[in-house]
Amino acid sequence: MTVLLGEDNNQYYSDDFPIFYLNKIYKTGSKSKYFYRTAIDRALKANQVRAVSLMIEYIIKYQNTYISSFLFKKNIPELLEKGIKLTDLFNSNVFSYTFDYD
Repeated sequence: MTVLLGEDNNQYYSDDFPIFYLNKIYKTGSKSKYFYRTAIDRALKANQVRAVSLMIEYIIKYQNTYISSFLFKKNIPELLEKGIKLTDLFNSNVFSYTFDYD
């Protein structure tokens, strides 16, 4: 993850094409039952704290919009339990949306 999300590859990243999203995974032996999982969920399950931190840094920098909040829909408590720094995430635009109205 360090190499993939490192500064050397910045020219390939774009706000228009996110690399973290929900993956639809079918349950074993069934084409009608499925669940959704993100790369963050998978890394947390494997206890890859540094990889999760790098993913969060990427999301804050390149996917910094309320649309990306679905990535953290179910895993905020686990992120806090593992001691992952979330201050920058909570201060970003991921969990906020500004309404313009008259």
